[in-house]
Amino acid sequence: MATLTKRSARRQEDLASSPFDSWTRPAGGPIAHFHRQGDDILLRFPQCADFEIRPGSEEVVCHPVPGIDETTIDNVFYNSIRPLLINHGGGLALHGSACSTPYGAIAFVGLSRSGKTTLAGACAKVGNPFLTEDVIELQFSGDAYRVIPQRPLLRVFSDTADYLRQEREGENGALPKVALKSGKDLPFASEAADLVAIYVLGAGEATEPTFKPLEPQHALAEIMQHAFVLDVEDKPRLRAHFNRLSDLALKVPFVALDYRRQYDALPSLVEAVVEDARSRGT
Repeated sequence: MATLTKRSARRQEDLASSPFDSWTRPAGGPIAHFHRQGDDILLRFPQCADFEIRPGSEEVVCHPVPGIDETTIDNVFYNSIRPLLINHGGGLALHGSACSTPYGAIAFVGLSRSGKTTLAGACAKVGNPFLTEDVIELQFSGDAYRVIPQRPLLRVFSDTADYLRQEREGENGALPKVALKSGKDLPFASEAADLVAIYVLGAGEATEPTFKPLEPQHALAEIMQHAFVLDVEDKPRLRAHFNRLSDLALKVPFVALDYRRQYDALPSLVEAVVEDARSRGT
């Protein structure tokens, strides 16, 4: 498992190289830039931190920008850097949330701010413990994919925190979110669970919950948007990663889910989703 080594803070000076890959926000603007430094990769999060990654090494070195707190660095490491390394090493990690139901684990993927974490929290609120809030780590075992638990906290916006009625663990100065610790009213699943289905969240245009099964080719197109790739120029690893995603799309049911994005609709939505999971688990 990758470890994080934090160095002293430093300013982000201009780099001699041009990025070979970038992450951008849906509304525009950079999230991160990927640079080569010899055999290493420097992943720069502007105004946040530089992460030095040596493929094959278990150590990631971080140089934060002055004034950035450790919680922010930890969040970036666990939710961005670590899944990159999981996939680069031959594992499988997707961007999304998941919870455990009596019928198996269910996962939610979708675009940024589509409601993935809110839905996982709503599931936990009524007794279906959450497994992860941002990274879905999967391991194939026997004839099933298992969802591996991540950190026992949910990072949500303030209105969702108020809905879930949890004491806030702390404010995050770099991201407009608060962290909610797991507890009696927000249970966390500490053991892996077999994956029953992956729900692809829609745009919130439906007035009532809609469930539409996706064919494998459409499922593959969806999850390719939510995977983590460290080196887009490493063709052999890209092919292997594509094959792992293809196997997932063939072996696990994918369902397009759309619903009304209002908090008063969440209890009935969760009930409908869990019932859908029951039908697929049996």
